[in-house]
Amino acid sequence: MLSLERPSSTARWPMVRIPAGSKVELTLLSGDLVRLVTHFHRSTFLCPEVEECNACKLLPARAYWYLPCVVTATQACSLLELSAHASADLERRCRFVGSSVRPGTKVAMSRKSAKAPIRSEVLGQAEKAAVAQPHEWLTPLMAIFGLPFVRPGETLEHYGARVLPFVIERANFKAVQMKAAAETGVRSRR
Repeated sequence: MLSLERPSSTARWPMVRIPAGSKVELTLLSGDLVRLVTHFHRSTFLCPEVEECNACKLLPARAYWYLPCVVTATQACSLLELSAHASADLERRCRFVGSSVRPGTKVAMSRKSAKAPIRSEVLGQAEKAAVAQPHEWLTPLMAIFGLPFVRPGETLEHYGARVLPFVIERANFKAVQMKAAAETGVRSRR
């Protein structure tokens, strides 16, 4: 028998933007930094980090680290995207104050210019730390890249294995698009 069921919807969490010359205060909701490697061709897409990735032959790969947080000014659950330099800076500054990257850590993020790396300043630790469960914040993160939701209790390794064929297919499709665009560009100049 068929039954009607409302399609599941994915909550979207905004990315924290750090404007040049300003500070954004936030509280971390997890201590588990998630590393994702991406390529960019007209849009950002995930790199599967396997030999079958044809996009790796054409494009450089760039790693980013992600954390869930609450922005103090808006009290909105958001995603913090950090480069390798910014991630290392956050971890180093947490260790400097005798702590670690963990739920409840209050941080001020800033940058001097639009192209300058994000800098961290640890402001303290919340007494009662809210903690985001992995599926609660990884699902909005993966939705940015057009991937399905993370099941409650599912490990990141299991999720990665589940979506790997799709990520490989998308990366290879983008590689085909880039090759076709390059060939068309060469032919149009003759």
